[in-house]
Amino acid sequence: MTVVVRRGRVIAEPRHRSIRFDRIAPADARSEAAHDLARIALDVVVRAVDPASLPRRWSTPAFAREVAAVRAHLAPIRSRASLADCFGREASVAATYTPPTIDPPEPPGPVRVAYAIRWLELGDDRIRPGWPEWTGQPPFARTDQRKGEIST
Repeated sequence: MTVVVRRGRVIAEPRHRSIRFDRIAPADARSEAAHDLARIALDVVVRAVDPASLPRRWSTPAFAREVAAVRAHLAPIRSRASLADCFGREASVAATYTPPTIDPPEPPGPVRVAYAIRWLELGDDRIRPGWPEWTGQPPFARTDQRKGEIST
């Protein structure tokens, strides 16, 4: 509605043209998150094919543990739309966002990698292996804190 003054009176008139043509529609947060997830998933798949191209950080036990922990939290999510919503709300994802203009782009962190793997799982309904198997690395040895023994 447009507010106009006619003969000294204020009148609300229907608008003759749509407001939609006057403004650019805001980007849908879910579609942006879905686009980011797809891009990160592609990056993870491409890097995992060639173990020599893996970032050094991705080969550490701490990274693998964090990916596993986040994947366990994401396991109950059953649709890509829900995953995209969660990804958009994730505080650690927002805090670690790297603009694509940085050259070379920073490799994704463990939270982003876990979300990307879950994105792939929901896309083809196949559960992916753990992070060491995913990247072709041997399983990391874990130290049992109670006994001081090493187990694999």
